[in-house]
Amino acid sequence: MRKTTASNVTESDWTKIGPCLYRYKNGRYYALVKQHGKQIRRVLEARDIPQARRELNDLRRDLELTDPKVVSRTLQNHAGSFLQTLSGAASTLESIRHSIDLLIKDWPKDSPTQLSKIRKADCEKWLVRYANRSSSTINSHISYATRFFEMAVNDGVIPRNPMLDIRYRRRSNPIRLTPTKHQFERIVQDLRSQTANGHGADESADFVALSGLLGLGQAELSAIERKHVDLDVGTILIFRRKTKQSFTIPIYPLARPLIESRLANLSPDPSTRLLSINDCKKGLAAACKRLGFPNFEPRSLRRYFITKALRAGVDVATVASWQGHRDGGALLLKTYGDAVRLEHSLKMATSLK
Repeated sequence: MRKTTASNVTESDWTKIGPCLYRYKNGRYYALVKQHGKQIRRVLEARDIPQARRELNDLRRDLELTDPKVVSRTLQNHAGSFLQTLSGAASTLESIRHSIDLLIKDWPKDSPTQLSKIRKADCEKWLVRYANRSSSTINSHISYATRFFEMAVNDGVIPRNPMLDIRYRRRSNPIRLTPTKHQFERIVQDLRSQTANGHGADESADFVALSGLLGLGQAELSAIERKHVDLDVGTILIFRRKTKQSFTIPIYPLARPLIESRLANLSPDPSTRLLSINDCKKGLAAACKRLGFPNFEPRSLRRYFITKALRAGVDVATVASWQGHRDGGALLLKTYGDAVRLEHSLKMATSLK
């Protein structure tokens, strides 16, 4: 309830409608309640008595869900507490921190910064600033901001999360380029020929080659150590940092000679890494530029492996297990359905003569 300070206001300007509910002479309704001995005055949006009573009940419920000791917490104060609770992969933590930093930095100047006063409209106004960004980026902001405000709910700062009813943006279906067998082999050859490479041409070439021949991402590939490779059984133990899950893949025939060669030249220490570098992004980009190829990203190498396996007739469930998926191939089929159906499509196309 907003304070009325004008000197000409008298008790006759107010009409008591019921317990804790008043109507001012201008028709506005006000609630006057107590929480932990403290008087709370709040102006209501209602234009009639039934609605005013409903809003009064909502106010009482909200007050029961909040702690008066922390209701004055601001975005900036809460950010400090929120960031201290984070855990997970370094890349994920960095993404969350960046998003919360933007929340504080780009928060609309005309919107309240006290959490208890923030509404859905304020959050939407903040997100408008990123309208030109990709759907994926905006959805990340929505997801992290939702977690941010949900902690405030759990801490008793606010009764409900203002982000809950904000819809995620529909993601586009971009064309994801995948190298052909010829392009993949040319890229590896080009990298191996770069004698001026700072950390050795073979390191970059082997990283790209094994990424495409094993179907692994950069994080998984760079984490492989000697002890994870069992040449006798023909398997490699893989650890996925993002999900903190491990899975086992076969040493595929085309990858085995390269793996054997690298192991033969490594230290006998079980913790020695199979590859000494962490990624191949710069090397891959440079090779594509020299060869006049599209700018294939490191994840294109994983797509190369998956597409090749599916077109070779390996069943979806098996390929999914090689990727560490536990859904029986549902996600893989959704993403690579066209590759699965390609052979049949090409066969049918021959009938159009």
